[in-house]
Amino acid sequence: MFKKFKIDKFNQKYAGKFLMFCPRIYEDITFYINVIAKCCHCQRTPYSPPILFNNIITKFNFDDYLEKLDLYMRSNQTNYGFCKNCLSLKKQIVPPLGTENIKFITINHFNKCNSNCIYCFIKNKTHDINYELLPIIKQLKQQNMISKNVLINWGGGEPTICSEFNSISDFAHQNGYRQAVNSSGIVFSDIILEGLKDGSMSIQISPDSGTEETYYKIKRQNNFHKVWENIKKYAQYPDMLYVKYIFFSLSANENDIRTFIERCKDSGVKRIVIDCESNSANNPNSPFGNINDQILNQAILMKHLAIENNIDYDISYQWKSEHKKLIENS
Repeated sequence: MFKKFKIDKFNQKYAGKFLMFCPRIYEDITFYINVIAKCCHCQRTPYSPPILFNNIITKFNFDDYLEKLDLYMRSNQTNYGFCKNCLSLKKQIVPPLGTENIKFITINHFNKCNSNCIYCFIKNKTHDINYELLPIIKQLKQQNMISKNVLINWGGGEPTICSEFNSISDFAHQNGYRQAVNSSGIVFSDIILEGLKDGSMSIQISPDSGTEETYYKIKRQNNFHKVWENIKKYAQYPDMLYVKYIFFSLSANENDIRTFIERCKDSGVKRIVIDCESNSANNPNSPFGNINDQILNQAILMKHLAIENNIDYDISYQWKSEHKKLIENS
């Protein structure tokens, strides 16, 4: 009852008003290795999503959470907002906050990874977890904070080697929560395959290349053929498999793009994601250079090759809006 009173009081301040707002302020939560943040879609440079809790917690307190939402809402109406310069923050009518409002949970509370992607900011890839996340997710459920239509997004690190992957995946499956797994594709997972089969899971794998040479330059390990073998296994359920190509200076060449599409076709892949490296897109001081006409032309080529080969494509939100429109309309 007291919780409802607090939510009603919060809505009196913001609901129905024309304010600077992003739905992810209400709907998203991201668990990192040392902090809990609001979203993983932040498009500010440098990448800096608003922090909910800047330490490891064992109990999730709704009152503290609501106070942080209030702080974000107030600050975003000023020139010093927590979300200032994020492209998703726009003036709009604010919807009411309700129970079961969390629709997107991102799991990044582990660093352990079996790849070494050149664009990854994680330095220690042998470290697993600092805290158990499953008890916190259970608390969110007990407090009626999780939407029945929630999507649990596995980031990382590499989910298939995270010590909590099996237990959290099992809990999500038991409660009918959808899961999206972002994987290196090096380890094949029967759990993921079963999730693809019943439609409760999707998987996204990013080879970022069509040739073994480019794969090694970007991934800095030698599992190119193993990854494509696993892609082919997952492609038994093609509607739930996404194969991603991240465009930047090391990946944008015609040979790799044509070979990538051929490999997708030969493996039974029906869905690809045309993405870009976030620093190259948003940071003028990117170590890889910026997105230029040559890179954009290669992304456009991939789109046309996908159409020619009856492969569905998505264009990532990471692109600058003008670049995304150019790819879409060319």
